[in-house]
Amino acid sequence: MVMRISIAMGIKPRLRLDEVLRSQAAMLKNGIIWTMGLAIALTSGLAAVGAVAKDKAPQLAVSLQPVNGFASETLASNSLKAAVAANDGQFPNSVDPVAEALAKQAFLSEPVTPEAIAVLALGSTEGKKRELMHKALALSRRQQLVIGWMIVDAGTREDIPAILSHYDTMLRTSSSAASVVIPTMAGALANSNFVEPFAGLLSKSPPWASRFWGAVVTTPEAIENAAQLRGMLYADDEAKETYRDANLINALVNKKRFEAAENLYQLLTGKRKEASFLKNGSFELEPEYPPLDWQLYSNGEYGAAVAGGNLRLSAIPSSGGLFARQLVKLPSAILKISVEFDASISKDTNISIDIKCAEILDNAPRAISIPLEDKLTRLQISNQQSGCSFYWLEIVGRSADSGDGFDVVIESLSLQRQP
Repeated sequence: MVMRISIAMGIKPRLRLDEVLRSQAAMLKNGIIWTMGLAIALTSGLAAVGAVAKDKAPQLAVSLQPVNGFASETLASNSLKAAVAANDGQFPNSVDPVAEALAKQAFLSEPVTPEAIAVLALGSTEGKKRELMHKALALSRRQQLVIGWMIVDAGTREDIPAILSHYDTMLRTSSSAASVVIPTMAGALANSNFVEPFAGLLSKSPPWASRFWGAVVTTPEAIENAAQLRGMLYADDEAKETYRDANLINALVNKKRFEAAENLYQLLTGKRKEASFLKNGSFELEPEYPPLDWQLYSNGEYGAAVAGGNLRLSAIPSSGGLFARQLVKLPSAILKISVEFDASISKDTNISIDIKCAEILDNAPRAISIPLEDKLTRLQISNQQSGCSFYWLEIVGRSADSGDGFDVVIESLSLQRQP
């Protein structure tokens, strides 16, 4: 498996993850792939640009006396980054002797040089390497070279909490990392093994949480695990603005994960099961999580709105279409539908309720259309042995070519089990 990741910072590495991860357990592979890819891309793409001579012209700084340890560190670090890029984005197994000498010089002159320690670590034995890298990390959590290696190391050890902890560090210490790290973390959530570790990290309300949820709802492969994660994090006193609940519910519906969307809706709203299988059939509340509650449509010619405890439908002459819809879960039973308007419907107004199965079934039941012609309409329908549980209930209409269009008001709409 080959993954190509390009970073706008300069170097464009290529990472062969199948070789790096060959020994890892298959169930963790997808999440670690993303993790490793990000770490190497960030590490090999770093470019040191500063405002002082040790960054702009380290060769000059090294030639001066006394020796500038930070300049030596920069040269050693740049050499390592170049080696990473030349090694298809992987950390090399050995360090160039010149770079190692510069790193030693840097450490002897300035013991607080984390990237120099990182270079020395990569030139050490396996047993010493991790110890030195941890010492480098203890000196500074802002060196992406060090954090990149820590992420790679955590990936090889399948230590998901450590991976996420290093991501958290990167996001807190680098304002430019979010554009790469956040989408990668959202992609990692496609692996169910990341759900609990994410819950542990997000329960601490990190400053990047809102941006993370914004990325998750646009990552289809992570949607189901995202719903599970959201349920684990739910609290009565939570800051709801952190989440993207309406978008998450809509994404679940688009992916036809209707049960998960319904469960999340019930959790968020805390609503008891109503007698009607329709939500907000009295139109007392503004829709908050469409299409689990009313999804309304409007354009310049026709539209629907919930106002004053009613559903108001309006259309100019010769216009119309879908005004409102709701995803409903229906039992296998005989059902009764009731619709009440505030006044009689004029003859040049065509309004109906269409009910059609939302699931993909080999033998899906036929859609039905119920014309609404009276102020009060009651009708029985059967969902027995249909094999379908989730339906779209749609309110559609059209005004006549002649006339003034229409303005009608629906006062209530219910769909109940027939006693």
